[in-house]
Amino acid sequence: MRTALPERLPLAANISAMKSLSVKSASSGLRGVFMNWLAWGRRRRANKVLFVVSISIAAFVTGAFTWAMVFPYEGDFVRYLIFYWIWGLCAVSLPFAMAEYKTSPLRKNSERGHLAILLYIGSLLIVTRALNMIIYGGY
Repeated sequence: MRTALPERLPLAANISAMKSLSVKSASSGLRGVFMNWLAWGRRRRANKVLFVVSISIAAFVTGAFTWAMVFPYEGDFVRYLIFYWIWGLCAVSLPFAMAEYKTSPLRKNSERGHLAILLYIGSLLIVTRALNMIIYGGY
């Protein structure tokens, strides 16, 4: 005859995950999810500065090249030089992103998303160079 197996006990909850789901928590809502995803509370001041600098430069470069795609003016050498300079600004952003990666709490805990900034800026570097050559004739 078969014996009844004891009921399975529920798995232990991860306290940090439960805090983020708590209604009474200060980090509830969309802002709390975004801040937890960024690990903003676990970042040191230097890491926050590197993060903001690299993201703001990447956002500026993205916005500038989006504008260039919407309002192209093929063959304009002055615009080519300006966007070549903006592309160089994106290259300057890469060391900031690498320093942010090396000091990131996400990398230390092997969490998802710790390479997001580096991958975005690296791909932005490639795409913007190609766009500059295509839009402005590759002087």
